[in-house]
Amino acid sequence: MTGSEIHICVRKTVEWTDGAAFRAQLGAVFAPIVDLWDSTFNIPYHLFRHRLREIARANLKEVRGAMLARWEDVPDGALVLPVDDDDWFAPRAAEVIQARRRPDCSLYYWDAIFLEVPIDLGHLLHIWKRRILHSPTKWTCCTNNYALVKTPEAEPLFHLHVQASRWVHENRKLVDVIPGEWSLMNRTLASQTSLGILRPAWRRGLSRSELLRKYARYRNLYGRPPAEGFEWCLPYLAMMKALMDDLLPSGSAPV
Repeated sequence: MTGSEIHICVRKTVEWTDGAAFRAQLGAVFAPIVDLWDSTFNIPYHLFRHRLREIARANLKEVRGAMLARWEDVPDGALVLPVDDDDWFAPRAAEVIQARRRPDCSLYYWDAIFLEVPIDLGHLLHIWKRRILHSPTKWTCCTNNYALVKTPEAEPLFHLHVQASRWVHENRKLVDVIPGEWSLMNRTLASQTSLGILRPAWRRGLSRSELLRKYARYRNLYGRPPAEGFEWCLPYLAMMKALMDDLLPSGSAPV
């Protein structure tokens, strides 16, 4: 490997197929939510996440001009595309970034686009402002709308997009903004945001009926045609629709 290549690095998660290992690392906030999911649906939470990862892997293999690698295996000086294990890139993302590369630039970012269902009225208003008024996202760097040059100092920016956002605001001369939309964050029913885990403590708590209402909205999400410019998502939307069709409330018949 050489420093001129682009590497897609998936941030570490648990091995989703190992239910015992997954359960062992659950915290006090997350464990009750997983219990609720597993008692509500026919597919356990960890296996649902496994299928999300497999859909994302199918997408990452189609990104031209990039190779999958672990962060620790990437040589210093190479460009890294960070990503969570359920998010997607446009097929041309690496080629576009490579064409913009400059020796005086350490981080590149582009518009953050989400595929999601609003979690509440406040979130709905935020989505509306982003789409209609083009308001910025809370963080400049989200899970997979940036690329960075690998150095030992850049590792925290790879692991934590919040850290990357702060770094951008402190180092503007080392940053390039790439026009266009070259990735998509697939904020699924199983995401911590959707399940309310990231809410303030006083707002946490999810009932079975609320989870089922979210589930119904997500069943509709993946059957919609993609926005203009996101036609590349069609295969992955179909996979997500199939997954949501397979996910059923416990004891229910297929719909």
